[in-house]
Amino acid sequence: MHALIDTQILALWEAGRDCHPIDRGLRALAVAMPGVDIASRPVGWRTLSLLRLRGATFGPRLAACADCPDCGAAMAFDVDLAALVDALPAPPERASAEPMFDAHGAAWRLPSSRDQARAAMAADSGAALAALLRACRLHAPDDAALPRGAALDDIEARMEALDPAANIELSLRCADCARAWTVALDADACVWDDISLCARGLLRDVHRLARAYGWTEPQVLALGPARRAAYLELVDREAMP
Repeated sequence: MHALIDTQILALWEAGRDCHPIDRGLRALAVAMPGVDIASRPVGWRTLSLLRLRGATFGPRLAACADCPDCGAAMAFDVDLAALVDALPAPPERASAEPMFDAHGAAWRLPSSRDQARAAMAADSGAALAALLRACRLHAPDDAALPRGAALDDIEARMEALDPAANIELSLRCADCARAWTVALDADACVWDDISLCARGLLRDVHRLARAYGWTEPQVLALGPARRAAYLELVDREAMP
């Protein structure tokens, strides 16, 4: 995996604006890891890879915020991405057709990013869960009854144990009312938010330097961050009264 460069960030932002969040994450990884069949890997593999990519491209600390569900107070916090990734066990390399475990009369495998993306197109959450379960249940007809209740809870627990990075939750405590709660870490959204923020900053840089020097976008981006910042500082100085 390599960090994203400016031209790649702009291209991903342009191509991903109308995409589903899962597709945005897959696109980013496809750029950083060319030649890897990313969509067939387990969901947790995508999550950990995105967190590594975010750390390599935008830095190892993720600034985030959440509102307390009781008092509504806004709470800012940082996530050490490197420590988080190191603390999670590595998921299997592939969500293959081979069963990972047997339970409740069927063999099951882990869901892949491709399975998750297809399920996300369902009409509602119930249909999405059903589509995901059918994709992960092996050697059974599609119209066979799906597990419910305690059986469903058991299957979900087994999958989470095999791929804990597929559902990362952060523990928080409100500084005002001491309410403790958890929030899900959405790696696809985290990476896309940074790509979008960075892309808009790059466009502003291109706009200012193109007006000042007549350079094209490729010429501005070829300068590199340090030289670009130096030219922007000169532009700002000349604009001062």
